[in-house]
Amino acid sequence: MKRAPVNILVVEDAPAVRERLIALLGAVDGAKVVGEAETVRGAVRGLLDHAVDVVLLDLQLADGNGLDVLAAVKPQRPHTRFIVLSNLATPQHRAASLAAGADVFLDKSHEFGRVPEILRGWSAAPGR
Repeated sequence: MKRAPVNILVVEDAPAVRERLIALLGAVDGAKVVGEAETVRGAVRGLLDHAVDVVLLDLQLADGNGLDVLAAVKPQRPHTRFIVLSNLATPQHRAASLAAGADVFLDKSHEFGRVPEILRGWSAAPGR
């Protein structure tokens, strides 16, 4: 049985990192990138304009941060899942991201490659 596509928005201000994330998603059956953004404003617009299941969200953006994105859209899109990625992998940043509504917080320098594994786990979960 074929799974429904998982629509993903990639929010990352560094083009090389954004491209690497999109390449990683190619290894996930059913993953479909429906948008890209590099700013808080672009992320919010992308989330409100597209049917998005998962957001890969950089914590540091040119015009603000991922917490701003979560605050703006999580109440309107409570079922959208968020994976926050950051080089600022302190316990405080992790706690703030999770408290703001992130489902997962990953350290970019050590856990970047876990994104496909997490997405596969979510799509295999019952009710998906």
